[in-house]
Amino acid sequence: MSKAKFVPAIGEQFVSVWQRGLTYKGKDGKEYDMKFFTDKSHFNYDIALQCCYYPVKNGTQEKVGKRYRDMVGYPEDKILITDSAGFQFASFAKKGETCDITALESLKWQEENGDIIMNLDIPPNLDGNLVYEDFIKALNISVKNFQFFQDNRKNYNTKLLNVLHGETYDLMNIWYEKVKHFKFDGWGLGIKPPFDPMLQAVGFMFLWEKGEFDKESTKWLHFFGTSGKNVVPTIVYAAHILEKVKKVKIDVSFDSSSYNIGSIYRTYYLPFDKGPHLSFGDKFKKLNPNLKELPCTCPVCRSIKDINELNRSDIYAGTLISLHNMYQYIQYNDLLNSLVEQKNVFIDYLNKFGTSEKTLKSIEFIDFAIKNGLKNATQKYSKWLVPQDLNKCKQGGIFDF
Repeated sequence: MSKAKFVPAIGEQFVSVWQRGLTYKGKDGKEYDMKFFTDKSHFNYDIALQCCYYPVKNGTQEKVGKRYRDMVGYPEDKILITDSAGFQFASFAKKGETCDITALESLKWQEENGDIIMNLDIPPNLDGNLVYEDFIKALNISVKNFQFFQDNRKNYNTKLLNVLHGETYDLMNIWYEKVKHFKFDGWGLGIKPPFDPMLQAVGFMFLWEKGEFDKESTKWLHFFGTSGKNVVPTIVYAAHILEKVKKVKIDVSFDSSSYNIGSIYRTYYLPFDKGPHLSFGDKFKKLNPNLKELPCTCPVCRSIKDINELNRSDIYAGTLISLHNMYQYIQYNDLLNSLVEQKNVFIDYLNKFGTSEKTLKSIEFIDFAIKNGLKNATQKYSKWLVPQDLNKCKQGGIFDF
């Protein structure tokens, strides 16, 4: 069975902890390495994502004389997806500046460290206000970058992904027609807003209808920067349908760094997002002062000696909370993957879990589009699609898990 994989995007606070060799001694007497991919970790996960921007900008590989993945101890038998820093390139350009790393540095770093690597796409919508002319400008720059990556790649053991953008079918098609000829190994979907399950379904079905999943060259499909209880079910179902209907085995993944709210704000997710989030640190006494025990039995929480450990002001508390949050994402994703084979149980669970109606409609949309075509599906489910305009498209904010 094809399974969608949640990919934790590595936060810089993790790299700081790992470089300093910090460990946490749990109440069980074990010494934990504060990672999530070794036998000394609280849990051992098999995939992660690292953006190349900060490692390249800071020159960490050159300073320590070894690859990033060797520096942090990331095993060779686990998958590291790398991001090209396209967001940073777009951010610098928006300010009228040049990014302080180059396209060649992005490609070289990714080839040295990644198993799945990304083309240097320029996201056309950073602030929620998409202007058609800006979309075309971002597309043209991206095409030049894609050509550069195709011409200059050296490591063909990696999978280099093409990237699709566009908030409407028309925009997707404009972008696709310019990039479809490149000889890459799969696709990354940058459809915005990333938290909208229907638009993720449209992007998925767009590639389906274009025949991209029928190509032997398509080995991987990645959804950029999305997670949460209203989007993950759509992605899990899409991965399932690829094998059930297409009879192909294409790896499907999606990444998010929002679990890292633990380090940034000391926000602690309750298991499976049931109930309000808890707060530690400065907000603990104000918001949940009577809490005496952690309401979770995940591997991280089981190791914590005392609840007040999470109120510490040092880097330990935030890192532990982030690891706990990450585990909630992994657990939720695994649960959905286990249920999706039995569709009636899968849908019943989503209904009882409080998943949005739009998520359920996105699953219907996929089934309808497969049988009746994408154009007919967009017409039938038009009221569930975010109203868009080619000249100005409003993008929502980051949504919570």
